[in-house]
Amino acid sequence: MRRRILPFSVLCFFLLLPSAFGLEVTDDTGRTVTLSCPASRVVSLTPANTEIVFALGAEGSLVGVTTYCDYPEEAKKKEKVGSITEVDLEAIVRLEPDLVLAGSLTPPEVVDRLTKLGYPVFVLDPKSISQVIEGIRKVALLLGKEKEGEALAQAMEENVQEIQARVSGLPEEEKPRVFHVIWHDPLWTAGKDTFIHEFITLAGGENVVEDLSGYVTLDLEELLRRNPDIITVVSTHGENLPYNFIVSDTRLRVLQAVRQGRVFVVDSDIVSRPGPRVTEALRIFASIIHPEIFGPYQSSKE
Repeated sequence: MRRRILPFSVLCFFLLLPSAFGLEVTDDTGRTVTLSCPASRVVSLTPANTEIVFALGAEGSLVGVTTYCDYPEEAKKKEKVGSITEVDLEAIVRLEPDLVLAGSLTPPEVVDRLTKLGYPVFVLDPKSISQVIEGIRKVALLLGKEKEGEALAQAMEENVQEIQARVSGLPEEEKPRVFHVIWHDPLWTAGKDTFIHEFITLAGGENVVEDLSGYVTLDLEELLRRNPDIITVVSTHGENLPYNFIVSDTRLRVLQAVRQGRVFVVDSDIVSRPGPRVTEALRIFASIIHPEIFGPYQSSKE
């Protein structure tokens, strides 16, 4: 009798493995996403999430992306399921994904609708570099890329630690005052509780609007009063209108940063996407703020 029961018990054990040892991962909204096995058909609804999938070497599982997913170059070849804020639900359903990677700008109704249709939706909404790295580890787990994810996460952590170590002993008077320009009309900038603020402070600088929170507007008179030593300006696909405004407006010629030629263009995609390139963004700010330590930063103004 025991000879008949034992094989059956063993069979039951293996049949139960997927549910007993399924993947359960909590996303940045506190929702728990459960998969019975690593995802093999993934739809990404943000450029940052697409970059994460590629960085983990899981691009073969990526079946759909947004029209803004343009890095790396191969991402442009993936099927499109709409933009970041305007998602084509029917296109997603046709792709039959076993995981959808959403972001902070993904409409909540899209997340709710996909969840009700039975598609696992994992939302990434990191607020810091450390949270980006933790999100990468979680995505790696969902994709069955734990080894690759851990290697990437550790490399990113080491980059942050190396930069921090090189500026840790700087006295306050040697920390340049930095102002970041997102747009010029009106003048948009980044206060505390933003990635830009973290880049500036970790790289050994001082954010001149650290008393403000989030992404805010500032009038020209206030910018003149704060008088930054360095100004960084985002550029998107070669469009440098904010940079041109900063360096050519006669009212701003008295600014320390303008007078000393310390106005720098930075790639919007690199410094604005909470993905694997956040440590590259940090190094860009380090080179701008402390070229004597990290070497000069070469920006493109064409």
